[in-house]
Amino acid sequence: MRTKQTILTFLFIAFSMGMKAQSENALQNVSVMELDYTVKEAPKSDLGTVVSAVLDVLADQTTSEQPGYAEAVRASVITALGYVRRFQVTDGRQVAPTDETNIIVDGTINYISTTLEMKLQPNKKDKIPQYYAQIGVTLNLKDAATGTVLNSQVFEVNKSGWAWVKSIDTAMKNALESLRGRVMKYYNTVYPYSANILERGTEKNDKQKELYIDLGSMHGLQEGTHFDVYVIGSIGGKETRKLIGRLKVRQIEGDEVSLCKVVSGKKEIKAALDAQQKILIISTD
Repeated sequence: MRTKQTILTFLFIAFSMGMKAQSENALQNVSVMELDYTVKEAPKSDLGTVVSAVLDVLADQTTSEQPGYAEAVRASVITALGYVRRFQVTDGRQVAPTDETNIIVDGTINYISTTLEMKLQPNKKDKIPQYYAQIGVTLNLKDAATGTVLNSQVFEVNKSGWAWVKSIDTAMKNALESLRGRVMKYYNTVYPYSANILERGTEKNDKQKELYIDLGSMHGLQEGTHFDVYVIGSIGGKETRKLIGRLKVRQIEGDEVSLCKVVSGKKEIKAALDAQQKILIISTD
């Protein structure tokens, strides 16, 4: 078991190495504004309304806009941003007086719709209605002070990847869940943690089993976060990165200290440390 003096040593090292990490890994206060949504008019067909309706019936498939779910889409976006590890999210314009808003999020809900298809059931003569949902959202992240667009991204959820369901509510629930996952994953990638190695942990033979990094509770780091480990090189004056392993946060030790398990690349990471190579550690989720 490590002594109190050892932990204090870790914290001192973290302070001396971590000023850069603090700026790179600072939590961002994010205020979510409006997501504009305009109900789309039904497309007009040269064939006429009656003929178009007949064709829909013959095809056993119709697509309908679902404006009633607009607020649910916005709520899903807010929930997803709340799960981004480096974001502290405020819903709307009100921010605590002691907090300075770093990022403002606005955007557009491009579409919300469900598609109905009359599907023949196996070993049955009757057809029953089944649905899937589509959602399209554009999100803009802006510097709160200047209004400069920092990032703009379109998120689309459609039929691909899941089965038909028996109700509009279930179809929308599935689509909203998928939207949340995509938004969270994307911004965790765009705003990753960057870490330095404070000290080696457990080693065995030629394998590195554990490492201590200079991130902790003050950064909002959580147990279970994964990091990719790269060796930094140079070719023709250009920086190169070679992936050599992966870490998983096992325990938060303090404000700026966490213990990580080496989950892959144990030999490669130890060899790189032994050779005193430059290492870069970037979060992946």
